[in-house]
Amino acid sequence: MSLHEKLSKLEGLSTHWQQLRRRGLLLTVIGAVFAFASIADPKLTVMHGDDFSLLPLCGIVIMTIGLLECFDAYIAKESKDFLFNLQTGLLDVVVAFLIIFSLGDNPSRLSSLIAAFLITKSIYRLIIAYATQSPHFKSISLTAGISFLLGLLVWREWPSSEGWFLAFCLSSEISMRGWGLMNFADWLKTNTEAVDQ
Repeated sequence: MSLHEKLSKLEGLSTHWQQLRRRGLLLTVIGAVFAFASIADPKLTVMHGDDFSLLPLCGIVIMTIGLLECFDAYIAKESKDFLFNLQTGLLDVVVAFLIIFSLGDNPSRLSSLIAAFLITKSIYRLIIAYATQSPHFKSISLTAGISFLLGLLVWREWPSSEGWFLAFCLSSEISMRGWGLMNFADWLKTNTEAVDQ
């Protein structure tokens, strides 16, 4: 059985497509607002994290996403749903934990972690879009490519390794991930309607 055939059976996911769409829209808006705010005011301080800009808030958003995905895994009725949600949820929770509890250090110490996170998430999103043969493959590929590029920039610490740039990159990833989630929800809806007919 090919990867596409295995993934085409995802229409039975325990999370309804409308819930995924709402979650994706919320992530897109939050990420866009945070990205704009981190550029508009690079010296912004949250949670007494001097030089961290909006990194703590990005960490909280990613932690929340990860916990929701772990909960989705917990309530899953089938093992494929459990595995599908658990692996992304755990990565989010661990990375967010490290970001939130690193406020006393220098934000540049998080560069490798954030770069790895951005690159991993972009590759994962691209693979899912290809495997599901999403009709939105081009836009998902574009957003995955941007996340990958941002990951490389963070890794090279160019143009900066300061907190505002790290927060901008994570916020952009949150927004593009929300966009990808909305596209995945549309794909689920299309496949669910096709099965129902």
